[in-house]
Order: sequence, then C-alpha cells, then structure tokens
Amino acid sequence: MIKATGYLFNNVAYISDCNKIPNSSLKNLYKLDFLIIDCLKMEKHPSHFCYQEVLDLVKLIKPKKTILTNLHTDLDYESLNRRLPKNIVAAYDGINFSF
Repeated sequence: MIKATGYLFNNVAYISDCNKIPNSSLKNLYKLDFLIIDCLKMEKHPSHFCYQEVLDLVKLIKPKKTILTNLHTDLDYESLNRRLPKNIVAAYDGINFSF
C-alpha cells in the first residue's frame, strides 16, 4: 500500500499518488462537493488508482463532482469523457470549478 498524499479543504478533497485510502481516512470523504483524484491508467498500477478503482471509490463515497487528474497516455481525454458518468470529468490544463 502506498501512503496517500491528500488534502481536505472544507468540502473538497484532493488525493494524489495513492492506490488505497485507509478506512480511518475514508470516513472524512463521504458526500464531498468535489473529489479531485489521481487516475493514472486503465490497468491496475502499484502506486496509483486506476480507472475502475476510482469508479468504485466514487460509488462508495458519493461526491457531487469528481475530477480525474494525473492521467497517463493510455487514457485518451475525449474517449474517457464520453464513457465517464456525468458527475465525473477528466481534468485539463486551465480547468476551473466553483461551488
């Protein structure tokens, strides 16, 4: 397990460079306004969340909006956005969001 790098600001969480969230931390992530999370690859990776792991986490904690970051080249932006649920988007340079 890789130790998570994460920050929680009001009702926004930023989680990068991890592949597991301890149960003791998970309780702080339910019903966020925004979850910004590492989603490196489609396939499982030893130190980053993959696509399916992020989808499973989002289903569990139910944030209003999720933004995927740290995307590798096997995650094509256009095709990824077409397949994502409406409450999840792939990040891009210059993205902004508000409450």
